[in-house]
Amino acid sequence: MKIIDLLNEDKVTLSFEVFPPKTSSKYENVLKAAEKIASLNPSFMSVTYGAGGGTSAHTVALAKDIHEKYDVEVMAHLTCVSSTREHVESMVEQFKENGIENIMALRGDIPKDGQVGEDYQYACQLIKELKEKGDFCIGAACYPEGHVESPSIKEDIQHLKEKVEAGADFLTTQMFFDNNVFYNFLYKIKEAGINVPVVAGIMPITNAKQVSRAVQMLLNRKLYPSDNCKLYYPI
Repeated sequence: MKIIDLLNEDKVTLSFEVFPPKTSSKYENVLKAAEKIASLNPSFMSVTYGAGGGTSAHTVALAKDIHEKYDVEVMAHLTCVSSTREHVESMVEQFKENGIENIMALRGDIPKDGQVGEDYQYACQLIKELKEKGDFCIGAACYPEGHVESPSIKEDIQHLKEKVEAGADFLTTQMFFDNNVFYNFLYKIKEAGINVPVVAGIMPITNAKQVSRAVQMLLNRKLYPSDNCKLYYPI
């Protein structure tokens, strides 16, 4: 079942994200953990994709096993900034062969060494290509507090609109610390003509270092006057 159909049912949904193992020796342990999560009867589960595609084989295998063994709808992540077009085509074929029809299409983090591929620069390029290659439901990322590389919230929303116009069926947010930021973001994107469902991403806090890193990424983004636009409050 496509996730957009679940979201359009106008019912509360709850999903979980699982991380595939980096090595085959840890695969069974991760699968057992996924089984416990699946027992909570989530609306769907998503499986991440390691930086540079390092866990791509495990992403497909884990998504397939969750779907077939635990009868839970799945979504596989796919990043493109370090990928070639040939690799993406290979992943698309694997998704089709394993019955995976939901994909979270992401640019992905820039590697620490700064080395990126030549075929993709932005997530919207990947989204457009996936829509052309199969009948997939595509999720994309959005950033209520603005992407750390974007010069302004306004410009960030414009790039988000490009993702939706390329074929993104729904959006999932980066984590945020203030609900009012999220509500205002929803008003802003609606004004920009973005009307697809938006899922709020929640990350359980497990240690102080995790929060510190996330906050520092936001502080590193230069704020421009255009960020200081009026707030919108739900009535």
